[in-house]
Amino acid sequence: MGIIDQIKTDATKTGSKIQTTEEAKLEGLLNKMFYLPKNIAEETKFVNQVMTRGLESQERVGLHASAIIETGKDSFCVRQQVLSLLYKQLQGEQLSVNVMRIFEEGNAVHEKWQRLFIRAGYAKAKTLDRTRFDSEYMLSFTPDIVCRIPEFYNGAMIGEIKSMNSFSFKKQDEHPSGKKQLQFYMYLCQKAKGNLNDKDDPDYKKGFVLMDSKNDQEFKVRVYNYDPEIVAPFVDRLDEIAYHYNNFLENKKMVKGNKNCDSYECKLADKCPMKDACYGRGIGRVKI
Repeated sequence: MGIIDQIKTDATKTGSKIQTTEEAKLEGLLNKMFYLPKNIAEETKFVNQVMTRGLESQERVGLHASAIIETGKDSFCVRQQVLSLLYKQLQGEQLSVNVMRIFEEGNAVHEKWQRLFIRAGYAKAKTLDRTRFDSEYMLSFTPDIVCRIPEFYNGAMIGEIKSMNSFSFKKQDEHPSGKKQLQFYMYLCQKAKGNLNDKDDPDYKKGFVLMDSKNDQEFKVRVYNYDPEIVAPFVDRLDEIAYHYNNFLENKKMVKGNKNCDSYECKLADKCPMKDACYGRGIGRVKI
């Protein structure tokens, strides 16, 4: 183990904060936001936007970026993703009430930080928590924050907010899934703008994960430069999904499911929004 890894390990054990100069600077700027007056007009616009988004149809459909970064081959299911492009999915009723409570608490933490970014002038209502769409892969994605902080970086940045309990917050140096999600969003936003290979355009080439300790209101940020190697496996997954989706349309052959998901009542299916369409139970296959 190198000296840097040893320092990080020791810091994790003691709960000490290890951060780069860049991260310390960004944390200082974010702390200043708490002293700013409310931006009533723009914050109200943001809250109204969140509350009324998709009011005409609040049903979750199709492919979502959060599913593509699912960790491990054992939990990721190509069949689930192909089915989501074709049929209606469950809207959370398959999840326990405890999970739903955790989601709602996370929403409140997100809103707190998003409104602070508005107060600082780093973001507008329209750049926060807004769902975007990649037409090539039929993929929806919703970055928590798209902002510009000129005192810190000369381009647009993506920010992901992760609420954590204090134990996890003190023990984890970074948020692994948050890091992957951030990198994927940076890729998708660059792809949408067309500057993936433009070294002179700084937009979406840098981002951060903001970890919030919900028990004691401590927070820390991890700053990342865009890394195409992290994103490459997710693009491979999208290409695989596209192949099997087109194969179904052309040849009516549905890709096989995850080998570890062997029944409607199994642990993996229990949390899957496409289990009814997959196993022909409940609502079955209802076309979207």
